[in-house]
Amino acid sequence: MGRWVVILLSLLAVAGCTTPVVNPQSVNTVIVVPGLGGDGGNGGVYAQIVHGLRDAGCNDRLQIFDWGCGWLLFPVTLSDSGLHHDTERKLAAKIIQWRKDHPGSRIVLIGHSAGAGVILGAAARLDDDAQVGPIILLAPALSPDFDLRPALAHANVIHVFYSPEDWFWQGFGSNIFGGYDGVHRDGAGRKGFTLTQLTPDQKARVIQHPWQEQWKSLGEEGGHFDWMSEKFVEQVIAPLVNSGAPQGF
Repeated sequence: MGRWVVILLSLLAVAGCTTPVVNPQSVNTVIVVPGLGGDGGNGGVYAQIVHGLRDAGCNDRLQIFDWGCGWLLFPVTLSDSGLHHDTERKLAAKIIQWRKDHPGSRIVLIGHSAGAGVILGAAARLDDDAQVGPIILLAPALSPDFDLRPALAHANVIHVFYSPEDWFWQGFGSNIFGGYDGVHRDGAGRKGFTLTQLTPDQKARVIQHPWQEQWKSLGEEGGHFDWMSEKFVEQVIAPLVNSGAPQGF
């Protein structure tokens, strides 16, 4: 029952009603970027990520970077490259300003579905010496062959969560409507990234997490919106926020 409530909340979400910031005094920050429907507001689907991190004891500033036109105009949000580029530039500017205001701070980026595309595009636009991470992508609505190299130039590590069970949004939907990068095929949110363009050192910094049966007890049943389950975020995502880069980076 809970799973369908989550899906219903996500479908009704309208961009512009934003989840309140948690731990606003912290110099470290976690920025959550929603998918096509935007943030559902206080108690909405993306608030679950914020609440899960908070309940796990994360003291970073937890904030939502909202974007897009909401579910009623999701084809525009998905396909408008001008909107994508503008949103990526705004997020990149926010990251650069945060780094200037808080030197040495940690900036963690968590993106769901099309929000993963926003994050990777923003990371690729950062100044040459700017670093962020970890980057955590939940069901990324991008083609499996998407080039991660520009983002990896500014990220210490990228975690990718995907599920073969995501047959509707990252299977049927991705083939019909395309992904954030405009490719019509099963998305990386269902199959993961191929990583064929990466060097061995770069591949070591992309850690892919296929869905696991044991996550069902945490509310992650393999569906597109299950990744925001508070229990899953608290027990699986929160430890990655503090994990940093793989050994040897």
